Amino acid sequence: MGRDCPVCCELESPKRRIARDHVAGVYHMGNIALPGYLVIAPRRHVVRWMDLDREERDSLDRFRALAEKVLLETEPVRKVYFLSFGEVCSHLHIHCFPRTRWMAEDRPEGADIDGPGLFVRYRSTLACIRTPPEVTAMVQRLRKAFSGESEPFA
Repeated sequence: MGRDCPVCCELESPKRRIARDHVAGVYHMGNIALPGYLVIAPRRHVVRWMDLDREERDSLDRFRALAEKVLLETEPVRKVYFLSFGEVCSHLHIHCFPRTRWMAEDRPEGADIDGPGLFVRYRSTLACIRTPPEVTAMVQRLRKAFSGESEPFA
C-alpha cells in the first residue's frame, strides 16, 4: 500500500467502503453529492491494467457488474459510466459514475448527450463538504446489495 495514495487509503478505511474481498474493493466517492458514485480498484497498488493478475481482473469485473445492476435499478439512474484515467492518482481505479435522467435532460436543445462532459461538469457542480442524506442512504443500499460479495464489513 502506498501511504500517500488516496485509493490505497480509501480501500482500507471503512468510512466510505461499500465492499471488498481479498484482492479488490469498492468505495463511495467522497465530497460529491451524487448517490452511487463509486470507485472500484484492486487492493494491491497496481498502476497498469496489464499488471493485474487474473483474480484481480475477475474481482474488479464482478464488482463492476454488481454496481451497474444495483444502480440501474435505482430511480433516476439511466446509464452507468465506467472511466479510468489515472492522472491525479496512479493507482489503477475505475470511476463508476451514475448518469441520471436529469443530467441527460440538462443540455442544450437538440444537443447529443456528452458523457465525458457530464462527468466533468457534475463532478464540479455536485462537489460538497458534508455528505447529504441521499448519499448516505445509497451507501447503505449498496452495502446491503454487496454483502454477499464481500468480506464482513469492519
